[in-house]
Amino acid sequence: MNVELLFDLVSPYSYLAATQLEGRLAPLGATLTWTPVFLGGIFKALGTTMPIEVPAKARLMMADIMDWAELYGVPLRLPRPFPVNTLLPLRVLTAAPDALRGPLAQALFKAYWVEGHDVSKVDVVHACLREVGVLASDALVAQAATEPVKDALKATTEAAVKRGAFGVPTMFAGTRMFWGNDRIELLERYLRKTIHK
Repeated sequence: MNVELLFDLVSPYSYLAATQLEGRLAPLGATLTWTPVFLGGIFKALGTTMPIEVPAKARLMMADIMDWAELYGVPLRLPRPFPVNTLLPLRVLTAAPDALRGPLAQALFKAYWVEGHDVSKVDVVHACLREVGVLASDALVAQAATEPVKDALKATTEAAVKRGAFGVPTMFAGTRMFWGNDRIELLERYLRKTIHK
């Protein structure tokens, strides 16, 4: 079975999920597909707001993400600036070949949530592309600026809302949806029952 991960680089919980999923899915015989979506577009479509914009949620979220990082044993630091507009890297991810999307997403997550680099900057995107072996990064960045790629990211985001997504990370195993890195154990349980029944 394949699991589809809907993510946005600006989401710390997407970063946390990205550090765990491949390692947890492989022993179950499941694969992972990386699908970039624009979280701001999801919030706009649903008329909701980012948790960081609600003071009480923001205070809890900072402690919460650090607790999860400690539990997972992964590095995480609050980047500056936060949040950032992730349209550029999301469009590059959309334009990237499927086989490159996972490694590039991981490189971008690391650049933002571990190293504190501003992934909205084109030089940071180029550095991440080079890190995953894309030497002609100019071509992919140029492709990301085209209308077909912009439309593709918009369509993927709209499709996510139609499928029931209201935030990220959202994971789909078939038609079954799981939201949040804290639902990974439920996803694993579902996959064990589904794959091995």
